[in-house]
Amino acid sequence: MVDSVIIQLLLGQYKINPINKLDGRKTTEGKYFVVNSSHCKNYADKMRRLGRYFPVITLPSRRQGSNIQDEVLEIQVSLPSTIFGHSLYGVIKDDLDIFCDKLVALLAEVGITTTKEDIKKGILKRVDFCLIIRLPNYLGTADQVIYKIRDFNYKWRSDFNFNQNHPFEDKKLFYGREGLYIKFCNSTQGYAIYDKFWEIYCNGHTTEGQKIKKLFEEGKLRRNALKFEFSLHHKQNMEAFLRRRIDGKNGDFTLENVLDVKLARGIMLDVFEAVFGDVAVGLITLAEMEQNRLYSYLDASGLSLAKQQKLFYWVNMATKNGVAGVWEQVKMKCRGGSVDTNKKEISLILIELGKISGNTPNLIDFLRSEHKKFEIIRPK
Repeated sequence: MVDSVIIQLLLGQYKINPINKLDGRKTTEGKYFVVNSSHCKNYADKMRRLGRYFPVITLPSRRQGSNIQDEVLEIQVSLPSTIFGHSLYGVIKDDLDIFCDKLVALLAEVGITTTKEDIKKGILKRVDFCLIIRLPNYLGTADQVIYKIRDFNYKWRSDFNFNQNHPFEDKKLFYGREGLYIKFCNSTQGYAIYDKFWEIYCNGHTTEGQKIKKLFEEGKLRRNALKFEFSLHHKQNMEAFLRRRIDGKNGDFTLENVLDVKLARGIMLDVFEAVFGDVAVGLITLAEMEQNRLYSYLDASGLSLAKQQKLFYWVNMATKNGVAGVWEQVKMKCRGGSVDTNKKEISLILIELGKISGNTPNLIDFLRSEHKKFEIIRPK
C-alpha cells in the first residue's frame, strides 16, 4: 500500500489567500541557487498539541541566478493518517475521494484553496510504499524479530542503522519518531523495518494514536505488528523506478497511478528479495517457539511482573526437566499451601501451551509468504 507522499500543485491548481497561516520561513542556498520557503508552522504545531494529524505544507520559491522559477506548493502527507488518524490501516484506491476531500479541507484551514480534482492531478515528488505484517505468537513479538534479523548477512550495499527508542528509560526518547527499527538507505532509496506498535507508542500524538497507545499500555494489544517501508526519495529516481513497472506510462505520476495493490505488492516483494533473498539463516528453533508462546501467554495473563517471572522460571524447568522433577523442586522451595497453588498454576500453563510439533519454521520464509499474500489491514 501507499503510506506517505509528497504532492506538488502547480500554479493554477491552488490559491494562497491573503490571510493564510504560512508563517514559517526557511532559506536554503546552493552554489548556483537560492530557495526561500514558506511553510505552515504554528498552526501545524497547534494541531499536533490538540491531537490532530496535519500534513507538512511548504511553498518554496527557487531562484537560479536572476531567474525565479514558478512557485510549486508541496504537501508531504500520510494517506492513512489523513483518513484514519493513524497509519496502522492501509489505504486502497477506493479511499482516494475520501482522502482528497479531507486534504482539501485541511488546506482550507490554513488559507489555501484547491479542489479534489486538482489534488488528484497533483504531481508526485516522492512516494513511500509499505506492508504491515501481524506476527503469530510462535514467532515472538516485533522487537524480538527485529533483534533476530539485524544480524543476518544482508545483500544490499547501503548505510545500515539499528535504532532503539525506549520510552521508559529516557523521557526524551519517549518522543522519538520511529521507535525500534532497522533502516537501509542510500542517496535515492530507503528501506526500513519498524516495530509498528512501538512507533505509534513513541509518536502517536493524534487522538486515534493515543487510543492505540492506551490499549497497548493496558496489555490489550500485542507487540506483533512489523512494518516494512520502501521509500523513493527523489522525483527523477521515483519516476524511472515506476516506469519500469507500469507499461506505457509517460510523464508525471499521480496518486491514481500508485494506489494499486498489485503494483505495491510487486514492489515490496522485490525489495524484500533484494535484501533477504540470500539469507540462509532464519530458523526459529522449537525452544524459541515455546519461549515466544510462553511470553505471549504470560504477557496477556494480567499477573504481576513478579508472578510472571516466577511462573516463567517454573514452566521452563518443566519443559527442560519434565513435570515430575519440577514437582520435587516446588516441594523443596515452597511451603504450605503455596506448593499446591504453584503446581496448579504451572499445570494450567503447560496445558494451555500444549506441545509444538511439525517442521521448524523459517522466519524469512514466513515473511516472504506474507509479502506474497499482501493482506492490507483495514478497519472492520
